[in-house]
Amino acid sequence: MRIRSLTLIGSTPGVLRSDWVDAALRSWPDREFPPILTTTVEHILDDETILDGTRVAWIVLDSKDNSQLGELVGLLGQHHISAMLTVSGDTQPMGTPFQDGVVMAPADTDAGSLCAMLRTLWNQAGIVQSLKAEMRMLQVHQDGLCDQIGKIDEELRLASQIQREFLPQILPGCDHVELRVLFRPAGYVSGDLYDAVRLDDHHVGFFVADAAGHGVPAALMTMYLKRSLHGIDEDPNAPSGYRLVPPGEALARLNNDMFRHRTGKTRFVTACYGVINCQTLEVSVARAGHPFPLLLRADGTVDELQPDGMLLGMFPDSQYEVASIRLTPGDRLLVYSDGFQTAFPQLSEGDDAQACPANMQYLEEFKDLANGPLDQAVSRLEGKLDQQIGSLNQRDDLTVLCIGAKREREVAGESKSLTTAGQRAVG
Repeated sequence: MRIRSLTLIGSTPGVLRSDWVDAALRSWPDREFPPILTTTVEHILDDETILDGTRVAWIVLDSKDNSQLGELVGLLGQHHISAMLTVSGDTQPMGTPFQDGVVMAPADTDAGSLCAMLRTLWNQAGIVQSLKAEMRMLQVHQDGLCDQIGKIDEELRLASQIQREFLPQILPGCDHVELRVLFRPAGYVSGDLYDAVRLDDHHVGFFVADAAGHGVPAALMTMYLKRSLHGIDEDPNAPSGYRLVPPGEALARLNNDMFRHRTGKTRFVTACYGVINCQTLEVSVARAGHPFPLLLRADGTVDELQPDGMLLGMFPDSQYEVASIRLTPGDRLLVYSDGFQTAFPQLSEGDDAQACPANMQYLEEFKDLANGPLDQAVSRLEGKLDQQIGSLNQRDDLTVLCIGAKREREVAGESKSLTTAGQRAVG
């Protein structure tokens, strides 16, 4: 029903017959005088459809202790109706807010002022009701948006959990080699991937990749990479029945597979794949546009392995060079993603920390990974990351895989621990 009337709502029918009520209404110019509807609070609470024909309400009560007043004001708000409230004996100044959309008007106010307040509410009612209706609609949209955001948040948390379940829970190792990893996604899911798998009794394959972009698309790409990289082939002609796939060949296969399956927009990945012989400590590494692996020698020197190789997924039949080295006890090889280039601020000449989009400060931090037990070294690096400004909202995913050649005393210590544990078990 079209909003049209000035509705007088009294605590009782008699209160609306007061002389000052009549005087206020008579002050309204005849040519503008609105339709009048009179009713009671109790009647409206029994049948709120009465408010469907109301433009402005004037509530007149003989007492402010009316227990139904709050419910009535709530109904007026639901119908976007502005109101003036007059309570016998109340002396609050004219126009004092009572609740949202309701103003006070003392009964002892002169008739002209009461009429002026009603006319003001009447003339502004259309705008007020339109704004309130729009706000109500916006609230509905906001509630729906919050619900959708909540669902997206739940799905992303589940995606994060699934992605982590596909990452190695325990990194392989052997008597002479240990592996540790620091993995910190920038969001719920990561565009970085790491993997380490025992290929046979003597060899471990390790892999770090960084898909272009962030979020779910990059995370889906890492799942594909994990499934598609193969470090071992069946070979009936070999004495063992299999052969290890050289790192360069493994990346070339992965590149061609990505290129074959791409549709439309090119998606590329940087990656580094290597194989270590746990007995001889020989390492062979190939890279595809990835940061150079960093070799921290036990004597304190630092070298980079620089095999050449194009990004994965860019061109078909790309070739990938292989770099080979032999670790010595105490050496550590780091394979990491490029997120570290923005993880640490560069120190200016005045020793004031100045954030740079990309810098080489991380190389200085990486050098500390050569000191102490590998577990503690990785924990120190993680602690330094926590201390950086903006560490809770890092710019990029961070991954560093640390491969350490154990010193002789570390191997001897572990062997002694295992022997002692075995003796206790037998005892």
